[in-house]
Parts: sequence; structure tokens; C-alpha cells
Amino acid sequence: MTLHRLAMSPCYAIAMKELVAQQSAMRETAVIGALSTILSFLVVGGMYAAVFGIDDRFWDSMTIAIIAPWMISFPLAWYMANHRLRLVEMAERLREAREQLSDVNKQLVRKANYDGMTNLPNREWFFDRLDEVRKDRDNNILMIIDVDHFKHINDSFGHPIGDKALILLSNVFRKILRKDDLVGRIGGEEFGVFLPDTSEAEGQIIGEMIRHEVESTAFEPHQGVRHVITVSIGLTPAPTHFERPQMMRNADSALFEAKRRGRNRVLLFEPGMRAKPRPAYAQAQELAQLQESANIR
Repeated sequence: MTLHRLAMSPCYAIAMKELVAQQSAMRETAVIGALSTILSFLVVGGMYAAVFGIDDRFWDSMTIAIIAPWMISFPLAWYMANHRLRLVEMAERLREAREQLSDVNKQLVRKANYDGMTNLPNREWFFDRLDEVRKDRDNNILMIIDVDHFKHINDSFGHPIGDKALILLSNVFRKILRKDDLVGRIGGEEFGVFLPDTSEAEGQIIGEMIRHEVESTAFEPHQGVRHVITVSIGLTPAPTHFERPQMMRNADSALFEAKRRGRNRVLLFEPGMRAKPRPAYAQAQELAQLQESANIR
């Protein structure tokens, strides 16, 4: 057990790696030295015999031919082998640094595109993907889902409990929605769901499944205290030729109508539904833009 733990320790792995590297350098140096000696012996011996013949000084010359390559090649080969190993180690560290940088970049991209609390895509990512997917699919549904009386949950139980309620919703989406469906947190307690290749009837069925699952899921703000969470859902067709603002207005109008009729319901947009009242500052901004446009003309 002790030997196994030692073998699995990082220090042991590093020490073994260094030992293997040193042995590799020694083997490489020995091979280069041996080859240099053999080649020197053959070349010098052949040249000496061809010029002077084999006389009394032949073996003295061969001794020098054996010793000289070792004296020259051994330190040079050792230096080159260690230098190559350092280059290999640098390349390995560079590879590890690139992998770490890639992981950090992936984390940054995810942090930029996902909501940290619910782990769902944020508003920008959701609508960018919606526009991309919608290009090639004409039969789609857009849902806007809003938690009923969410302010009451925050005021009564505190914001951390409100966060748990939103996490509960995100889990319901993962349970109900299909593989190609898109979902994102597009506001405080507001979520967007895009259903590609889905008819109005199918969209209403999926909306009812979400609404029922949320209402039926046990939620306890505190131990022994049960609170029923409900959602209102507005949905609208989202064909390719619809502009995004038009789809959002239609889904918002259906959502507002669901709220007006008592909440905890799913409504499909119909022409004539009242639009959600806009905040006063937004109305003032739109009026100023209209006046400016009129002055330019």
C-alpha cells in the first residue's frame, strides 16, 4: 500500500521522469561515442595502412584513434543530448501551457455566454442562437416564461431562496425540453424557450408540460415550509420571415394576457391581444425618437 502511494505521488513521477531523461542522455552519449570510435578506428587504420603499411607505430596510431574520438565526442554528445532533452521539456511545458490557456479561454467564453447561477445561456447567447437556428426552419415556436409573484418570493423568503426558485426552473427545462430546443435566461425571472420544427399545438403541449412540472415540483424555502411556484407562459409562432422584435412583442403580449387572466397558464398569441404596458421612460424615449425623426424630415 505504501509503495503504491509512493508510485502515485507527483514527486515520485517527477523523479522518475528526470531519471529516465538522464538515462536517455547517457545512452545517447554512449552510442555516439562508440560510433565515433569505430569510425575513427576504421578510417585512421585504413588510411595509415594504405600510406605507411602496418608497422611498429600502427597500434600507437590506433590507440590515439580510439582515445581521441572519446575525448571529443563524449562532452559534445553529452551537451547535445541534454540540450535536446531541454528542448523536449520546453516543448512539453509549452503544450501544457497551451492546454491550460485553452481551458481558461473555454471558461471565459462560458462565463460570457452563460448565467452563472442557473447555468443556462444568457440573453445574448440565446437570441444569437435563435437567429442562427431560425434561418433554415420556418415552423418554430418562441416562448416567454415568467415566474408568478417572484417579488413576493424574494420579499418573503429572501433573495437566496429566490435564486433557488430560478434554479428549480432551470432543472425543469432540462427535464422537459428536447435536445434541439433552446432555452436561456433573458431577464431577472424571465426565460426564453425556442422550439424549432414545432407546430402551435405541439408548442402549447410543451408549454403545459413545463407549467405543470413547475407547479408540481416540491419547493421548500425552509424546512417544513412548502411554497408552490407557478409560471405564466406566452408563446407565438416564430417563422423565418418574422423579425425578432415582432416575435418578442407577440410573445410578450401573450404572456401579459396570461398574467391578466390569473397567471399559471399557457397562452398562444392571437391578433388583438393587448401589449404589455411599457415603462414610462421607454415611452418617453420612443416619443423623443419620433420627434427627432419628424424634425429631420
